[in-house]
Amino acid sequence: MQYLVGNGLHQYQRWVKKYQPELGALVEELPLDSDRARGERGRLFWIGPKRTEKVLLYLPGGAYMFQVTEMMLKFWRYAQVEWERQGLAIGIVVLSYSVGSDPNAAFPVQLFQATQALKYLLSIGCNPSNIQITGDSAGGNLMTQLLSHMVHPFPLPSLVPPLNLPPGSRLRGVYMMSPWVGLSNPDQWGPTFRIKHYDVTNIREPGGQYVDTIFIDFPDKHSQIVPYAESVSAPDDWFSDLQNSVVDRILVTAGKEERLLDQIQVFFKRKIKPYHSDAVLLVQDGGIHDDMIMDFAVANAPLGNELTPVVLEWIAKGFRM
Repeated sequence: MQYLVGNGLHQYQRWVKKYQPELGALVEELPLDSDRARGERGRLFWIGPKRTEKVLLYLPGGAYMFQVTEMMLKFWRYAQVEWERQGLAIGIVVLSYSVGSDPNAAFPVQLFQATQALKYLLSIGCNPSNIQITGDSAGGNLMTQLLSHMVHPFPLPSLVPPLNLPPGSRLRGVYMMSPWVGLSNPDQWGPTFRIKHYDVTNIREPGGQYVDTIFIDFPDKHSQIVPYAESVSAPDDWFSDLQNSVVDRILVTAGKEERLLDQIQVFFKRKIKPYHSDAVLLVQDGGIHDDMIMDFAVANAPLGNELTPVVLEWIAKGFRM
C-alpha cells in the first residue's frame, strides 16, 4: 500500500502539477536527527504562496503508515481560497514526517520532526500569536505529542530537544480533527470502535505496533513516555498548563458515526476541558472519521458538509484576533 500510494513528496509534487503549477513545489528541508539519524528527513510543503505573517501548520494523518495525500492538500487549498475571499492571506505549510513499519520511523521520530517544524517557523520570524496548528487522525495524535512536549519536555532531550516559545507568548490556536488519541486498546474507552464498523477507520494493529515500540526501545522509561504517544492514557492533569503557557484556543471535532468517538470524548472531557476555558468539542451528526477531508476524495468542494464552514470560521477568527 505504501508503494502504491507513494510518499508525501511524490503526492505533493503530483498535486502541485494539477493545482498550483504557476507556483511550483515549495519545499523546505528540516534538519535530520543528528544523534541517531533515525527516519527520513522531515519536509515542509507550502500550499499556495509562502506567507509568514499568518501561518497554519498542518500535521496530516495516515495511521503513521502513510504520508500526506492529495485529498488533504485539496481540502486545505480550498480553505485557503475561502479565507482569501474574506481578505485573510494565510500561509499553509504541511509537515511530511517519517512513517511506516521501518524501525527508523518509530516514536519519537515524528515528535522530533514536529518540534523542528515549529522551531523553523519561529526562526523565520513567525510570531506565535499568528501561528495555528492543525492535525487530523494520526496528525491529531502528533499534535498531542507536541503539546505534551511543550508542557512536559521529553525526558530524553538528546532525542527530542526542548521547545520553548518566547517568554509571554502562546500559539493562537490548535485544531484537532478526529484525533487518534487511544492507540493501543481502543475498546477500553467505549463501544464505538467495535460497533461503528461502517466507519473508514480500522487502525487497531498499527496503533498497537506504534505503542509497542516504546516498551521495546525504552524498557526502563516506558511509563514516563507512553503519555506522549497516547494522550488519553496520560494523567488527567497532564495538560493543565496549556492555557497558561502554550495555546490560547483549542478546537476538537469528531464524527458521531466514527469509531474513535469514545476515546475523543474521554480525552476532551478529562484532559482538556477542565484545564482550558476556551476549548470546544464539536460532534458532527452523521459524521465519520476525517469527514470534512473525505469529501475531497471525490470532489473539489464540501459535499454539503455543515461542519466545514464552522471550522474554517473558527480558524479565521483566531487570525483576526
